[in-house]
Amino acid sequence: MVCNKCGKQLADNAKFCDGCGAASNNDPPTENQAPAAKNEDQDNKVIFVLSYLGILFFLPLVACPNSKVGRFHANQSLVLLITAVGGQIVLSIISAILWQLWIVMSLVSSLWGLALFALMIIGMVNAYKGEQKPLPIIGNISILK
Repeated sequence: MVCNKCGKQLADNAKFCDGCGAASNNDPPTENQAPAAKNEDQDNKVIFVLSYLGILFFLPLVACPNSKVGRFHANQSLVLLITAVGGQIVLSIISAILWQLWIVMSLVSSLWGLALFALMIIGMVNAYKGEQKPLPIIGNISILK
């Protein structure tokens, strides 16, 4: 076995290099030595889940700017936020015009809210599972690249 730091030949059972004192790599990996790249997305999944809560879509962009998974969930939550705000504006305008049908419009508004809530829950579950599934109907829209 060869020392990774200085290149000196080491005994097979050596724990440290007798030339430079560096630790050898023949020890079995401990729990703390797990690959960082694979665990990064798992470590940040709470941030990905929280991004679906309204205006918090930017959390993955700030917390882990180089993560493709984070960028995906930030995009999905931004599209959901824009859809919610746009839909509410349209419903408000229609309700103002058709104020005589307030019962029907309040039912439509309630159904709109339930649909958005369902999309939010679907996004949160996907983020928690570590999946990159697009949201139904609106998930194929890409704003953040």
